[in-house]
Amino acid sequence: MIIGNKVYYRSKCYNSLQWAKSKIDSVEDGTIFLADFHEYTKGRQNRIWHFDTEQLIVTIVLKPQILNNDFSSLINYLAMAISLGILNPLKKFNAKLKWPNDFVIERKKIGGMLGEVVWKTKKPLGIIYGFAINVNNKIESNVEFSNKATSLYEILNEKIDKENLYNQVINSIDDFYKKWLNSEFEYIFNNWKKNQFYLGKYITIHKENGRIQKGILDDLLSNGNLILKINSKKKVIPFSVIENFE
Repeated sequence: MIIGNKVYYRSKCYNSLQWAKSKIDSVEDGTIFLADFHEYTKGRQNRIWHFDTEQLIVTIVLKPQILNNDFSSLINYLAMAISLGILNPLKKFNAKLKWPNDFVIERKKIGGMLGEVVWKTKKPLGIIYGFAINVNNKIESNVEFSNKATSLYEILNEKIDKENLYNQVINSIDDFYKKWLNSEFEYIFNNWKKNQFYLGKYITIHKENGRIQKGILDDLLSNGNLILKINSKKKVIPFSVIENFE
């Protein structure tokens, strides 16, 4: 087993992504960083992720030798593989992927993933992935988030064994990471696309520049970009320019 071969634990940390980054020179491929309490957590584009002790929050450092090859074409497949690894144990709750880095049940968010490449002398030293899943936390009483997010507890109306879910997710990530190491990129991409909740649905895209575009999410490309169908025309939209979509 690669993922979780070494685990660093603290009862409290400021930010597990920064903690992992500070150790990346010395840790092995697959090392996990865990803390019971996080002082600061963030999502994509530095948006605040509201921490709750009943969430499952995990940070993983990956340092595969394969990164010495064609890095740019491999990193997209790696993000897909890790997201599939997280998703797989959640599928029994009818969870799906929301491009590019969220997990949803119907249209409500139950988790998210964040990745960061760490560079050294213009070469990738490793990749850090952090993810959070709303497990036993209560969101429905929060008017600001209840229409957009939910937790497994609120869906099932019963508490989830968080340690058991953690073990399932880590084993699943390990399985998909090994598929990536074995260059099973077509398998990874096809499964990633198949598990997208919004594929074929009408969406509203909010861009970073403030502009809004509406259309059908017609397709997803292996480089992570999406194809939006607007009336009879199709337009490729890079994930890097999108702030959010619904």
